[in-house]
Amino acid sequence: MIKKHITPGNIAIFLGLLTHLAISEVYGNEYARYFMYFLITIIIPIVIFNLIKERREDKLNNTTLFQASISKMLIIAVVLVIFFFITKQNYR
Repeated sequence: MIKKHITPGNIAIFLGLLTHLAISEVYGNEYARYFMYFLITIIIPIVIFNLIKERREDKLNNTTLFQASISKMLIIAVVLVIFFFITKQNYR
């Protein structure tokens, strides 16, 4: 089974992150934070829509795509929390 990695959602996320990188280089961090908030509000509905689609496919085909996606997101969330605590700096 060949997985589809180049999907419209992945392309949108990739282009959004490239745009965020360009904005932070050109204008500095004052606009980059607000653009990141904008990207998060765009990415979350895409992820939710994708999960709903995978859950429907799982019910029809008796597969475990939805469970695998949830597991991947939990693993990434744990890794991000670990990185947050590793890089946390005490500013006073």
